[in-house]
Amino acid sequence: MHVDIALEPGHSAAELVELGRLAEEAGIATLWITHDPQERDVFLLFGEVARATRRLRLGVMAISPFELHPLRLSSALLTLGELSGGRVSVVVGAGGAILAHSRIDLSRRVRTVRECVDILQDAGPERALDYDGEIFNVQSYRPAWAVQPRPRVLVGANREQMLRMSARRADGVLFSDMPLQRIDQAVRTVEQALAARGRPKTGFEINNYWAFHVKPDRARALAEARSRLVLRGMLSPFYISPFLTEDEVRQVTGYMPSFYRALARRSGVIEGVPETIISALLDNLTLTASVTELDTRLEVFERFARAGVTHISLGLHDDAADAIRLIGARVVPALAAL
Repeated sequence: MHVDIALEPGHSAAELVELGRLAEEAGIATLWITHDPQERDVFLLFGEVARATRRLRLGVMAISPFELHPLRLSSALLTLGELSGGRVSVVVGAGGAILAHSRIDLSRRVRTVRECVDILQDAGPERALDYDGEIFNVQSYRPAWAVQPRPRVLVGANREQMLRMSARRADGVLFSDMPLQRIDQAVRTVEQALAARGRPKTGFEINNYWAFHVKPDRARALAEARSRLVLRGMLSPFYISPFLTEDEVRQVTGYMPSFYRALARRSGVIEGVPETIISALLDNLTLTASVTELDTRLEVFERFARAGVTHISLGLHDDAADAIRLIGARVVPALAAL
């Protein structure tokens, strides 16, 4: 199993260069940055990281074609590919942070993502691209200078329709916070769709983002994990119903403002929610532990690997440099043989 890391947006260029160097030294496969339109431009930041690293893949998650036209996205990715020697990955999705800042009609999200993937896969120096889609139209697009390997294009997907579409043209799929109770079905859906299209499983990346809250002491780990808990699949019933009762799911839905307040305050206090529910959410949607407990908690990744997950993207929050060093020393070696 390959180990990636995913950083929250907000790092400066200097900070990101240092974290990129640490990640490469730690044996991390891909450094992902969550794209947020209110933060620094991720492509410009990655230009700096590209010059400071040699092997580390640079990944942007998740870009929505609702906010960035596929031609503009293609140009940015190919330019970053030139700067990095082709070490570029991207996750294309229908949602993402853009939904927090604008109103977008998502009624044709699968078609929109599909056409974006088509354009990114077909754009290159060999020939001019003409594409007449239902959403996007491209005429005579030929970046003749883009001679580096194309970016790896993944689809951000959790539900069946988008999962099946990812098998059509994408190089892989990124689940987000997909719990163990749903991972077998999700992987099976992808593999069946690949088989239906005559595509081999080999080389198709199946990645799962998983929050990594490991600190020197358990109290700090819990405080960080609880403050970000609302981000775990935005706590929708799809994610939490496999391990909570119907009544507990209703309680989570009713107390969503409490989860959001904890995030805004960066506080571990989630008002009104029973501790039994919070513990279940943490146990099933995150890796939350002290450093001394870490080795005993890695079994979750073994179970993901047995299900067919090829990459795990560990979501880092505070103290990212310390987390990267820990992952390089303890997690990468443990998962290398899976």
